[in-house]
Amino acid sequence: MTKHSGSCLCAAVRFEIDGDFERFYLCHCEYCRKDTGSAHAANLFTAKAALRWLSGQEKATQFTLPSTQ
Repeated sequence: MTKHSGSCLCAAVRFEIDGDFERFYLCHCEYCRKDTGSAHAANLFTAKAALRWLSGQEKATQFTLPSTQ
C-alpha cells in the first residue's frame, strides 16, 4: 500500500492518504477550468484509500455541484 502526503501552499492544511489511486483524469469542463484558472483540473479517484488530516481540516471546504458527478 502506498502512502501519499500533501498540503496547501502555505501548509496550513496537511493530510496523508493511505492507499492507491485507481483513476486519474484531466477534466476540461467549464467548472474545472474556472476553479483552477487553467485549461483543466487534475483529478485522482480512489474507493479504497483512507484520508487522514494532519492539520487544518476546518479550513478545507467541499463544493458539490448537483448536475455533475
